[in-house]
Amino acid sequence: MLNYSGGDRVSVRVYNYIPELLNLDQISYTKYLEELTERLSANEPREWMIRASINNATKPFAEDPDRDRAFQTLLDFDLKGMSQETTAHVVQLLPCAVDEVSVHILPAIESKGGGCCYGPGKLLLGIRCDELAPLRLKRNIAHEYSHTFRFFQKPYYDYNGFSPGTPKSMRDYLAFEGLAMVLGDTLYPHPAFVPFAVSEESERAFWEKIDIAAVGDEAYMKYMTLRAYEISSRIVRSYLAVQGCSIIEAHNATDEELYWKSGYPFIR
Repeated sequence: MLNYSGGDRVSVRVYNYIPELLNLDQISYTKYLEELTERLSANEPREWMIRASINNATKPFAEDPDRDRAFQTLLDFDLKGMSQETTAHVVQLLPCAVDEVSVHILPAIESKGGGCCYGPGKLLLGIRCDELAPLRLKRNIAHEYSHTFRFFQKPYYDYNGFSPGTPKSMRDYLAFEGLAMVLGDTLYPHPAFVPFAVSEESERAFWEKIDIAAVGDEAYMKYMTLRAYEISSRIVRSYLAVQGCSIIEAHNATDEELYWKSGYPFIR
């Protein structure tokens, strides 16, 4: 159990599945991930996030003959201990009404990574197999925990203490993801992590094509591209500069305030 600044207590549980993925043939590897997906997805309203994360980031290793070597790169780090310490840190900075945070760790292919917050305090992380893995882990935890914190302020689907939910619009999603992006960058910066390149021309094209009033998961899946994530970060960074506040303080602002009071020139 870990104390946080609100005076309450939150349990942090870490599940590192990487050791169980070693020394498996292709069929056994795929079967293990399918069974894990079903186990994690059971009774989860946003189970599509779990499926997408595992299918896109972890399953492709099945055909990689060197995956055990890649996985050993991650096993050389104390990812479990780092997860516990990092989660304790972000919970202290942003305490909310969650009783438990569970961190589920899987390997991710080079072109993927990140993860998802698929329920209150439920974080699924896909970590690339390289020397930056510890920092990727910390940044991902900060990012996904930011989502848990925000869920308590404006629930957008019916789930335990998150009911009744209000579907998010794309304006909400840009504020939501921007907060998480900037939190990870602020708490765990590193020169290796550079913003996704978005030119002024590309950004103008984004704002022309997006249905900014679209709501729900379908809108999120359609419009929240890598370009959108970078634009979301720019909106929140603009808000911090205009309002003169920290990323921690900004987590207590509404999505509407973050968006409309950002002073960002492209919003509409």
